[in-house]
Amino acid sequence: MKKIYPYMSGILLTVALTSACGNGSADSDASESAQTLTDGAGNEVNVPDSPERIIAPYLEDPLLTLGETPVVQWSVMNGSSHQAYLEESLTDIPFIDFELPLESVIEADPDLIIVPDSASLGGGEYNQYDQIAPTYVLSSDTENDWRAALLEVGEVLGEEQAANETIEEYEAHVNEVREELMSEVGSDKVAALWLTNGTYFIVAPSVASGTVLFDDLDLEPANAIANIPADAEAHWNELSREALAELDADYIFLVNSDGESSEALMTEDVWSNIPAVDQDQVFEVDPDGSWLYNGYQANRQTIDDVAAHILGE
Repeated sequence: MKKIYPYMSGILLTVALTSACGNGSADSDASESAQTLTDGAGNEVNVPDSPERIIAPYLEDPLLTLGETPVVQWSVMNGSSHQAYLEESLTDIPFIDFELPLESVIEADPDLIIVPDSASLGGGEYNQYDQIAPTYVLSSDTENDWRAALLEVGEVLGEEQAANETIEEYEAHVNEVREELMSEVGSDKVAALWLTNGTYFIVAPSVASGTVLFDDLDLEPANAIANIPADAEAHWNELSREALAELDADYIFLVNSDGESSEALMTEDVWSNIPAVDQDQVFEVDPDGSWLYNGYQANRQTIDDVAAHILGE
């Protein structure tokens, strides 16, 4: 087997980039049916009409919600970590590293790239990706706001109406479930915990499943959640064993990534005074599920979990 030395790899990548942006008349024809949008980074992007091969790492949720399937899906270490809650919709879709290596992007042959932020383009410079395919960076206000992200992706894809209708449907469903929960839960307190590598984390009220529990469903947060500083940046905040022992949650949703059964965990002294344990209301949810994520698909799955465990639906 012949070796490809580092300088040769650079030459091959340059050739590939040149080929990717050297389609002359094809690019000209495409631009005639494109809309020009200014993205969140200030780039003027010629977005093709009806793109068929989209790369949108960590935006698979809004993409699928709008009826589009990406050509690759976001992952870490070749799929050792990925958005498993979307597996049914992404069957046979190959992984791409979260840093978007240029070689992998070229191989995927996209006609549109959409990324959550400029930092997602970790494998090169913006113009290198834009040479491969029109590259759109979402606005910064979409980072922790799935509705804003869905609306902006909808604008890029010409699916604004579908995005708005999806949000309206979501709000109607939330209102229905919230009303049922209020009659069952009342002012009882709720927490979502994540156990990984022997450490407990508690969800912030303004991100991931926290927004579902405490904003959408208007449930009462347990003391450890209510005490998280408003300017805390972490989605999940480490919870000391002392704070866990003082947790006043009547309902706990446990994302257990360590494999030990929740029944075994409950025998530890640190759990002995937590109301949810005494009331047998600690619910273990799928560690590969939606609770660590944010988006229409993720939130609907989280709501389904809450309804199933508390309402028996």
